Amino acid sequence: MGTTAQGAPTKDFFVEMLTRDIELSDAILDLLDNCLDGVVRQKGAHNKHNSSDYYSGYYSLITIKKGSFIIEDNCGGIPREVAEKYAFRMGRSSEKSDDELPTVGIYGIGMKRAIFKIGKSAKVFTRNDGNLYQVTIPLDWANSDDKWDFPIDDLAFPDVLSCGGTKIEISHINSRIADLWGSKDKIDEFSERLIKSIQQSYSFIIQKGFKILINEREVMPLPIKILMDKKINGVGIKPFVYKQTFDDVSVSLVVGFYAPPPSPEDIDDENNLKRSSSDAGWTVVCNDRVVLYNDKSHTTGWGEAGVPQYHTQFVGIRGIVIFESNNPKNLPMTTTKRGVDTSSKIYSAVKDRMRQGLKMFTDYTNRWKGQNEQERKFSTMAKSVPVETLIATPLEPPSESPIKLRKNHGGFVFNPELPKPPNDKPYKMIRYSKNNEEILDLVEYFYKDRDHSITPSQIGEKCFDIILEKAHKTKDE
Repeated sequence: MGTTAQGAPTKDFFVEMLTRDIELSDAILDLLDNCLDGVVRQKGAHNKHNSSDYYSGYYSLITIKKGSFIIEDNCGGIPREVAEKYAFRMGRSSEKSDDELPTVGIYGIGMKRAIFKIGKSAKVFTRNDGNLYQVTIPLDWANSDDKWDFPIDDLAFPDVLSCGGTKIEISHINSRIADLWGSKDKIDEFSERLIKSIQQSYSFIIQKGFKILINEREVMPLPIKILMDKKINGVGIKPFVYKQTFDDVSVSLVVGFYAPPPSPEDIDDENNLKRSSSDAGWTVVCNDRVVLYNDKSHTTGWGEAGVPQYHTQFVGIRGIVIFESNNPKNLPMTTTKRGVDTSSKIYSAVKDRMRQGLKMFTDYTNRWKGQNEQERKFSTMAKSVPVETLIATPLEPPSESPIKLRKNHGGFVFNPELPKPPNDKPYKMIRYSKNNEEILDLVEYFYKDRDHSITPSQIGEKCFDIILEKAHKTKDE
């Protein structure tokens, strides 16, 4: 009689592979995703995409201490059957579906991955439909490869999670994480970074009413706004807008200026330019969750198919693409929900539109180069408008709307008529670096005052104009 070779994984190997390629902050975001998916399962898909307060009344509280991590929410809890059959399995069962809800959970690994990333043991308290129970991940669970199940115990504490929700307490913190949280200063430093990650990933959700607190500090959103001249017709600074539905995935895209194109003086101010540059680029959202934030790479169309690579002269350009679907597997996001699946056919089709819109505003910037004063007459007339307002533009807008979508190749598009410079001769920007003392020597030469208020760009322009005038005189002689 033949024997068999063991093919089952060891728990240590499984946990190591599960957690090694995800950052700690991203693992915590997975836990927040579970909270939000709980809201969606409670409320359903109805009006989710159009409601401005869909998450109102729901919250998640995160408490980070030297030896523990706690996350608590009021998002409905885990149904007992789901806990017994699916929620604590290492991966999503083929039997489990989310009944076509616009969630972001796909692979069924987020909660387990986060728990084992942070610590070696945990208690999960959850109340669903009035029933409270506890799932325990014991400290010695990984010592044996035989039993993969976790014990469940019913509890009778009416004041615990009384509104329905889940509380996860993680202890026996892993050594690398313990070092990160080894003192109050270190916890504060980590919390600051975590807050920035949450602001970038959940701004849409927070703006729709969801509250997130880190060690009692509320996370505020980072709203995205685009400049728009509200004149109904004619030339003006307005965004490019595109909408289309691919099977069960709806797409909304907006790209434009969030700030006027920079002047040479702006580019000279490198510190301010770096701050502004962090706000430029493309943001990609899947079911309210930001998966790519202010990207300026080939992934979002920069530097390919006629679009120039990102440069600080394009610092004022910002775009957003929102994908929505009741089947999250069809969304173009990676398993960590921190990137775009560039192999997605839907994303490839949408990327063509991203480049189309992007090129309008890089071309505009290049056309107006060197004529910033004239350009500002147009950009200062435009006002900042939340992208949510632009995305909510109906396919058949009222006559007074400044954005009018037109049917185009299966989708709906608004192509703005951007201003053109009266002098359409090509301009080039001259940039070079010189010793600061030498620049001050020129300031003193021209103005007899070394402290005269003038920018390096203006000094460079003055020198250019003087030599150009001499060159023209020589030519005429």
